[in-house]
Amino acid sequence: MRNLKIKHKLFIFISLGAFVTSLLGWLFVQQSQTLYEQLIYRETVGKFYLFSQKIEEKFKEIDKLSLSVMSDSDVQNYLRVIKTIPDTYEAFDAANKLKQKLLTYHLYDYSVSSIVIIDRNTNPHSVGVNVDRMNYANMDEIRQLAYEHEGASVWMGGKLQEDAFFSVRDIREVADLKLESLGTLIIRIQADKVMYALPKESQDYDSSLVIVSGDDIIYPAQSSFHIKDLTIDKSKGYSVITIDNSSYLAAQFILTYTGWTIIHLIPYGLIFQNVIMMKAALLSLYAVILLLLLWSGLRFSRSITQPLETLTQKMVNVEKGQFLIDKAGFPSSRDEIGLLNRNFDKMTEKLDKLINENYTKQIMLKEAEYETLKAKVNPHFLYNTLESINWLAKINGQTEISGMVKALGDMMRVAVSQKEFVTLEEEIANLKNYIHIQQFRFEERLVCHMDIPEQLHPLYMPNIILQPIVENCIKYGIEAATERCVITVTAQKHLVLDRLILIVKDTGSGMDTQYLDKLQQNEISAEGTGIGLHSINQRIQLLFGDSYGLEIEAGLEPGTLIRVSIPCLAELPV
Repeated sequence: MRNLKIKHKLFIFISLGAFVTSLLGWLFVQQSQTLYEQLIYRETVGKFYLFSQKIEEKFKEIDKLSLSVMSDSDVQNYLRVIKTIPDTYEAFDAANKLKQKLLTYHLYDYSVSSIVIIDRNTNPHSVGVNVDRMNYANMDEIRQLAYEHEGASVWMGGKLQEDAFFSVRDIREVADLKLESLGTLIIRIQADKVMYALPKESQDYDSSLVIVSGDDIIYPAQSSFHIKDLTIDKSKGYSVITIDNSSYLAAQFILTYTGWTIIHLIPYGLIFQNVIMMKAALLSLYAVILLLLLWSGLRFSRSITQPLETLTQKMVNVEKGQFLIDKAGFPSSRDEIGLLNRNFDKMTEKLDKLINENYTKQIMLKEAEYETLKAKVNPHFLYNTLESINWLAKINGQTEISGMVKALGDMMRVAVSQKEFVTLEEEIANLKNYIHIQQFRFEERLVCHMDIPEQLHPLYMPNIILQPIVENCIKYGIEAATERCVITVTAQKHLVLDRLILIVKDTGSGMDTQYLDKLQQNEISAEGTGIGLHSINQRIQLLFGDSYGLEIEAGLEPGTLIRVSIPCLAELPV
């Protein structure tokens, strides 16, 4: 063993562990199966015993009912009248009253199908359902059997009707303890309702139920089993029997109240379905244990190669730009490989620090560019000077000049304002001031329509967005042509994307839809000295991200449609 290679030692170790584990597992499964079979037998027989007790309790309840009917004073009086003065009106009236009385007992139990009394004149008095299905051919034999038991209950099955059990009792006269026979009481109950509490309960049991009286099977009426096949070890009360090449666990109990033998049969394979599943689970467990043993052996070998693999993975991560260091993954070993790992981590940490510092500088530079762009977008005007001109024009009666100067002054107030965001209503007011000024210049050549729903007025948006776009429309729609230009400004809320969409459309000569992309790629240069579309698009994207901004959707003619997409801001952004 000392001179063997490590892989050979590992193979021997794993093989021995697997052999011992398999042996112990096999022994454990065999012993578990034996114990489980005994447990299943006891539990199944116990369950069947309780089921049998429930059936016997039902028979006792029916016998209590028959005793109540037999001892009822009204029933006794009616039968006495029918017996002593037959074929009279009193006997006829007593028979009707007897039926009415029996109806009150018929509702006593849901399993009772009918109640029949055969008076001493062999006339039946019955209430219930399917009374005509009873076989009255054996009635004399049944009456004689009930008479021999002198008022005690006698249970029968299969003679009068195949799917029912019958409680038969001779009705004796109670008055003055004469104990003379007044008739025979027969209570019919549905067999299935006695066996199972609910109509569908019989389908929920996996077992088969057989009731034997003497050498005959009285339940079920059409049984696939034969009495000769139902041979059970009476000492244990259960046996594993084979019927038609199928094995069953059979348990029998004697109903002391009726003398019948009730036999429960459950398919043997169904019982041990759980055993098979348990075996599979145990074998899976042993397979896991075997894999754990293999893993332990492999872990031993990987304790040497793992530090090198870790270092290689760190190099791959650095190559992908991932500089985060897992502090918990620091090697604990103090050998050469561990030292190499620690030095590499230190180098990666310094590199990540330098990159983060450079990234912070880039952020600050971007913010500076943004502030510069804001200064470009929001020029300062001489608001106070314009206000003075406005008052001078009013004094001299120049109302048009005063209105133009006031509109320009309001625009200048917005321009010099420090507010980054304004409501859509304020933005519309600023745009109306600009249109008012331009209409003095272009008169009827400039027509502007606004369709802005009032419910959108409280929403917030960046300041001075619409005015530069409309200015662009005037520049290319009126200044570059002599025709009339109609500018339409609309707004709508995109419910799915939760965005505010502003649309500015003109009927001018149109512009290139790729204008912004070409300007971004420096293929063309912006014209004019005002706030261009490129500046507005850049400002929106700096505020909200690249998914927002401007889109030019119209063709080269006739006119241009510019779509502005910004988030729906119900509150002032912080």
